Amino acid sequence: MAAPRRTCDDELDEARRELERERGRLRALQEVGTLLGSTLDLNELLTRVLDRVNDVMDADRSTLYLLDDESDELWSKVAQGEQTVEIRLKVGEGLAGSVARTGKSLNLKDAYLDPRFDAEWDRKTGYRTRSVLCVPLRNQHGRIIGVLQVLNSRNGYFTTRDEELLSALAAQAAVSIENSKLFLSVVGKNMELMETQEQLQEKIRELDVLFEIATVSASAMEIEELLHGVLARTMRAVDAEAASILLADEGSGDLRFRAAVGGRPERVQSVRIEAGQGICGWVARHNKAQLVNEVDDDARHSRHISELVGYHPRSVLCVPLRWDDGEGRRGVGAVELLNKAGGRADFTDDDLKLATVIAGHISTAIEQARARRRREREERLSTLGQFLSGVLHDLKTPMTVIKGYTRMLAKETDGEARRELMEAVLRQVDILDAMTRETLAFARGDAKLWVRKVYLYRFFEDLAQQLRQALGDRIAVELDLRDRGVAHFDAAKIQRAVHNLARNAAEAIAAQEREERGTFRIVVDKTPEGELLLRFEDDGPGVPEAIREHLFESFTTHGKKGGTGLGLAIVRQIVQEHGGAIEVESGPGGTAFTIRMPQPADSSVSSPGDLPAARA
Repeated sequence: MAAPRRTCDDELDEARRELERERGRLRALQEVGTLLGSTLDLNELLTRVLDRVNDVMDADRSTLYLLDDESDELWSKVAQGEQTVEIRLKVGEGLAGSVARTGKSLNLKDAYLDPRFDAEWDRKTGYRTRSVLCVPLRNQHGRIIGVLQVLNSRNGYFTTRDEELLSALAAQAAVSIENSKLFLSVVGKNMELMETQEQLQEKIRELDVLFEIATVSASAMEIEELLHGVLARTMRAVDAEAASILLADEGSGDLRFRAAVGGRPERVQSVRIEAGQGICGWVARHNKAQLVNEVDDDARHSRHISELVGYHPRSVLCVPLRWDDGEGRRGVGAVELLNKAGGRADFTDDDLKLATVIAGHISTAIEQARARRRREREERLSTLGQFLSGVLHDLKTPMTVIKGYTRMLAKETDGEARRELMEAVLRQVDILDAMTRETLAFARGDAKLWVRKVYLYRFFEDLAQQLRQALGDRIAVELDLRDRGVAHFDAAKIQRAVHNLARNAAEAIAAQEREERGTFRIVVDKTPEGELLLRFEDDGPGVPEAIREHLFESFTTHGKKGGTGLGLAIVRQIVQEHGGAIEVESGPGGTAFTIRMPQPADSSVSSPGDLPAARA
């Protein structure tokens, strides 16, 4: 029987239906293009694309696989059908895996006839795969990033035109997927950058606090000043409402508030916490930080202490303090932070970490402050010891003079001569008294320089006579008064300095064991600039090369039996206290010390300076 002839109307209707299908495909294709540009969320993108691919391709199902470069697998979280499951295929496995490896499209009219087809999914789901079309997804560099697969054409099988259309869709999808990945990468980097910035800001805040603590530690003179300074900065760093620093007594181990903010400060100072009691006592004893955000539920919390200090905490962050006291013992204490400011959230682990770091620096600051005080005390005792050594050293001269005058008094019968000898003894006693007062002032940290107008002729004539009496027949004392006017200086201290120089010269000359007398010469003059110029010359053996560079340092001596090495150090100190300078010239034929001391513009004018005047 012959097939019915197709009329023109039938052909026209067929053409209209084909045109309508093409229009539908075109609309679906336009929708896919719009969808591909409407979102950068990868999961949403895949879902939207697959919803429209079926319409464009007249397919039953579609799946879009993406290539995981790290695992070398294809994966898809979106599949059309009754269920959505994640599918993972090794590159090279199955139809899609083969396309991913070869980069060539695959168009099968019957999947079961191809050995690469894995029917396992059909068996699991009850779905029957017939025709399959797979095309690769390539990025702008031509690298395969996935596979687009459609199943079961409603027209029986996929045509070459379908293959071209799906390839076009795959190219569009690849661009959108790459954009989405790039967007997600940028978002991820931005998130990482934001987290890094937050961490950096946190570190900067921590460093700022630690820098401030270091600054306070370096500038604070007393331990209480140090503790109050670091406590305020610790509170700000952790954003606490109240805080305190407690240190343990060396004997009992009880904790005492040394710095506190919040509550009633006048009460806090007198409160003691028994060793091991309360949260702070527990932290100090066990050397373990504690974060307690429900204080009332903690058995260690002492409500009695809260009543005493006038503050009732909701949450407590407490970290231990430990330091070396420098005497073989460990100092113990704790930093206590109470309640987040403004009634906000509880303390966090980050707060605990920051507080622990700060506590370490506070411990170091306490240790350094105590070491500084201990060092200052030791230096003061050492300096006082050296000062007393100098005083004892200088006592030799007035005692020797007093001894000589006393012997002369015992032999003298003339009343006027006895009176002059007695006055000479009394002047030496006054020197001893001045040295005693100077020692006491130094011990109190109140050393002063008593500057007054001195008549050079009277002062140095009397001083030369004292030296002659003290040095006896061994040394000839010569005085060259080129200026016989007045000058301003501390007479008692300059007298001590000259006695030390003369005694040093006498000891050096005596060490030569020569028969003839030595000479000690004093020259008194003024420089053109108006400075007082004192020069002391001897004809001794000179200063040994071994000690010449350290001549004015304490305890520098050479070959003198019983020498302390303090004489010239005391001389330099006295000269420097007057704002002057001392120089030495020495050789085998003798030694000369030159002292220059600044003077007022007109030293000859009488003024209130005639009276003793304190100068720091």
